[in-house]
Amino acid sequence: MDNQQITEVFQALNQTSDDYFYILDFMEDSYSICNRAVQRFHLSTDYICPVSTDLREVVVEEDYPVLQKELELLKDGKKSFHDMEYRWYGRDMEIIWIHCRGTVVRGKEGNVRLLVGSITEVGKEEKRDRLTGLYGESRLALDAERMLLKEDGNGFLMLIGVDDFREINEKYGIDTGNSLLRELTGIIRECMEPGMMLYRLVADEFVLFCQNDISAERVRGLYENIRENIFRHIEEEDYRNFYTVSAGLLAAPYPSGTYGELVKYLEFAMSEAKRRGKNGLVEFSKNDYDAYVSRLEIKEELRKSIFNNYEGFTLYYQPIVDAKSYEIKGAEALLRWNSSKYGSMSPGVFIPVMEDSGLIIPMGSHVMKEAVECCCRLKKYISSFHININLSYVQLKKTDVLEELRVHLGMLEVCPENIMLEITESGYIETDLAFRQAMEEIQSQKMRLAIDDFGTGYSNLRYLKDLRADMIKIDRSFGIRAMESEYDYTLLGHIIEMAHSIGLGVCLEGVETEEELVKLQRLGPDFIQGYLFGRPVPENVFVEKYLETGRNTAMEN
Repeated sequence: MDNQQITEVFQALNQTSDDYFYILDFMEDSYSICNRAVQRFHLSTDYICPVSTDLREVVVEEDYPVLQKELELLKDGKKSFHDMEYRWYGRDMEIIWIHCRGTVVRGKEGNVRLLVGSITEVGKEEKRDRLTGLYGESRLALDAERMLLKEDGNGFLMLIGVDDFREINEKYGIDTGNSLLRELTGIIRECMEPGMMLYRLVADEFVLFCQNDISAERVRGLYENIRENIFRHIEEEDYRNFYTVSAGLLAAPYPSGTYGELVKYLEFAMSEAKRRGKNGLVEFSKNDYDAYVSRLEIKEELRKSIFNNYEGFTLYYQPIVDAKSYEIKGAEALLRWNSSKYGSMSPGVFIPVMEDSGLIIPMGSHVMKEAVECCCRLKKYISSFHININLSYVQLKKTDVLEELRVHLGMLEVCPENIMLEITESGYIETDLAFRQAMEEIQSQKMRLAIDDFGTGYSNLRYLKDLRADMIKIDRSFGIRAMESEYDYTLLGHIIEMAHSIGLGVCLEGVETEEELVKLQRLGPDFIQGYLFGRPVPENVFVEKYLETGRNTAMEN
């Protein structure tokens, strides 16, 4: 586009808007802006070339390094949109705040060619938040970018957010929420030290920014002062409105070179504070953040695999044997995942991700169907053969998983007694009514119930009786302690005796050596499961190894 064409475009655009339209040509290092801008700003011409030097005459000197860094990111293709507030000089060298936006235009070969956009005047004074009187995110972005250009940056950034702010608005109304934000602004300001700046980011989120050298203890003390002042104010108001704040902390040296990355890390740290129970401060940890991102990436791979007809997922079966005769009585269905991206991944890694994301619901349905079909086939070898299927609390809480199971059992003519449902002990067992109702339904349908990993969580023999469980499965960690400690060995023996006294069967998990077998067997368990008797294997290997031979017993050589 030549200069004449650019002039004609600007003349047309000028008739439709009060903004100042511009085109920055990265290839030619030129900058063209509508003629009205020359009359308003400290520009000698509407065509600047080269940009790298001549644009300095209009940009406030303190802001130019930040703009220069932004333009380099755009030119290198690392950003595709420009959105920034900074300062230009007016025609008489007065300072004018502008809001500059633009979009990258690429050439035919995909290379970055132009930045096309518009400039809007903000005014001689930068806009402040009307509710709190604080500077907003645009000023924070500019100040943070300036700080990042320094080689020896000090200080910290603290993101402060009101816990459950939406509920406050919903219950008491927006006016109350606004009043709370004004009150919180005043409280934070009272606690601030000289050299600190406060900004309102969005909604109930505030950023406290300090560029001075300050110890971690003083920063944490600052947050504690804010919390104490909030509580004191609540007391003075007779608890009319009660609220708490969580905060995320990012201390120098900062782990990033861009403002956008800093805000992302701050949001993560504050979210972590809320996940840990709220009303607390969490300092950003790169290791925790990387682990969080890794979980998100795993979740995406899981979603793709489930969507692609459960690609990479396989059910393995581990034998469960009679503790006296070693005869195979059943098997536990165990999910395995061989990801195209990650390879074989431990269930201890991917199953919690599925539970947190809700992907356990479709996956659980698939596992249930496959396991019941397998049980139908294996009953041909042992008529009383049972399959143990693990159920997640999420499945019980959010789906009618038991109805699904009834349908599968009916279609395949598998008796409910051939299915043992395993749930992991947790605090939900005693407190959640829906959970307890599901347990009662399991009993009414004559399906059997086992409490998995007994001894690792909220172990309570009373709730086992209340839930009318059929079996407890003692976790390997408990068995290891019993091997090493006489006290734990005696304790395990008493647990087995008490379980038997209320009609519960006991399965010892994770038995791996003959030494363990001999010693633990004396305690009188009913069933044993572990590598000594067989590792989890696919169905065809399970059949070939344990059932087709006719021996009907299992012991690894």
